[in-house]
Amino acid sequence: MPVISVSRQVGSGATEVVNRLRDELGLVAFDKRLMLRVAEEVGMIHQPIVDFTEEQYKARGFFERLFSQNRSVAEVSTWAGGSTAGFERETTSLDELQAVALSRATIQAAYKRGNVIIVGRGSQVILEGKPDVLHLRLVAPFEARVQYLAANQNMSAAQARRTIQEQDRATAEFLRQFYNADVEDPTLYHMVLNVAALGLERCVALVKATVRAEAAEEAA
Repeated sequence: MPVISVSRQVGSGATEVVNRLRDELGLVAFDKRLMLRVAEEVGMIHQPIVDFTEEQYKARGFFERLFSQNRSVAEVSTWAGGSTAGFERETTSLDELQAVALSRATIQAAYKRGNVIIVGRGSQVILEGKPDVLHLRLVAPFEARVQYLAANQNMSAAQARRTIQEQDRATAEFLRQFYNADVEDPTLYHMVLNVAALGLERCVALVKATVRAEAAEEAA
């Protein structure tokens, strides 16, 4: 069963491509619900599951990285105690490294499950070299991305430019910080598609044709 990892630039139109691929190839989107389901299947259900993505990651400057501790990204509550003392709620903070480790484990489990499309989260590195995985990157020119965000997110052009610049920086630092990789390295991907140049239909058709050709080769 196919697995597709998708790296995308914000404002590239990647969401529409991903949704079409999910529906037309019958894939399951890797999100918090799937993470919980996979965790239960592989016996991780007692661990806190936090869906920590590039969108939640906040890029830091040099001095903040140098002097600050790893930041808390979520608080997880559990019940502890016994029948005599009663039960008390205990809250534990998860830092970025813990959240990324849990995300990595569930991505690896989802890969073994198959039939999934994973957007971001370092999946192009986590599943690098794995069989039956197509690594896809979706991009578009900067100004095309500005126009897309302004039209689809009710932003001004100035707001769209700032959003793109901030998210590009956070995405690059996320992959560098936790996976020692360059998001722009083309060798991480099987396909890099310019959505603005090719259009939605052609991007979807190219990916579907590639997935089906690989499936036919395996069946031969």
